[in-house]
Amino acid sequence: MKKSLLVCSIIFVATAFLTSAFASEYTKFSRKFIKKMRDCDAYEETITSTYDGSSFTTQRKIIGWRNGFCQYQEIISSTDGKYKLDCGFSDAQVDDLYEAMKSRSKTPEKYTLQLFEPKTNPKTGEITYVRGGTTVIKGNKAYIQWAKLQNNPYFCVPTKL
Repeated sequence: MKKSLLVCSIIFVATAFLTSAFASEYTKFSRKFIKKMRDCDAYEETITSTYDGSSFTTQRKIIGWRNGFCQYQEIISSTDGKYKLDCGFSDAQVDDLYEAMKSRSKTPEKYTLQLFEPKTNPKTGEITYVRGGTTVIKGNKAYIQWAKLQNNPYFCVPTKL
């Protein structure tokens, strides 16, 4: 029970932290990052941003294809803490991310983002995720596409470091 409560707490705190870290309306990616993401080629870059008076440092790392998924990792640091996000994207998801980043759109759109909550099976201890509500986000195509995947625990797993 303590372990599931800990996992629940980590996911909740990480989701809140990541949402605020990505709360800008316009997400920028370097041309090299976009090019490397298209084929899920290994690449790493670090960016610094400011939101609501707080400074964030984000290390983006495309690890490459592993077991049929594009492995991606982010480490987000601020004065409030440090979090790691490990993701595995399908080929179709990589294509969607690439197209969204390639567009370089600055036009903000609204999107209703599905939120998830962990649920532990009392018999097996297995953790599954159930829909726990929604929140409306606003941003460019790249921001929305990344938020859809990064806030879904079936594709990205947050960890407090």
